[in-house]
Amino acid sequence: MADLHVNIAGVELANPVIAASGTFGFGREFSEFYPLSALGGVACKGLTLRARPGNPPPRIAETPAGMLNSVGLQNPGADAFIKNDLPWLKKQGTAVIANIAGSTPEEYCALAEKLCGAGADIIELNISCPNVKRGGMQFGTTCESAG
Repeated sequence: MADLHVNIAGVELANPVIAASGTFGFGREFSEFYPLSALGGVACKGLTLRARPGNPPPRIAETPAGMLNSVGLQNPGADAFIKNDLPWLKKQGTAVIANIAGSTPEEYCALAEKLCGAGADIIELNISCPNVKRGGMQFGTTCESAG
C-alpha cells in the first residue's frame, strides 16, 4: 500500500484527508459512521474565546445554485472545547486542527496559545467569516490585514 503520510508545519498526518472546519463539528457527530482514525486530521468547527450563540434562525436558505448559510460562529468557547471535546478528540488517533476566530490580532494570539497549550496539533485561522459582526472579513480582505 502507498505511504500517504504528509507533514504540515512539522505535524505528521497519516494521510492528506482532513475533515473541513464547520462541516464536521468537533468530530463526535460523525464518529459512529466513520472512524476518525482513518482521517489525516479533523479541522474543528470555529472556536472563539467566549461561547457564541450564533445568528438567529433562519440560518440556511436554499437557492437555485445551492445553499447559503449564516450560522455566525456558534460555538461553546475555547475553554468548554478544551474541557469537553479536545480530550475525546485526541483519543481518536488523528490530528486535531483548531479553527479559531477573533475580533483582534491579540484575540487570535490568545486563542492560539490556549489551544496549542491544551494539545491542538495545528491552528487554522478563520479570517474570512463574512456573516459575523466585527470579525472575520476585516482580516481577510487584504494581504496586509491578514498578516
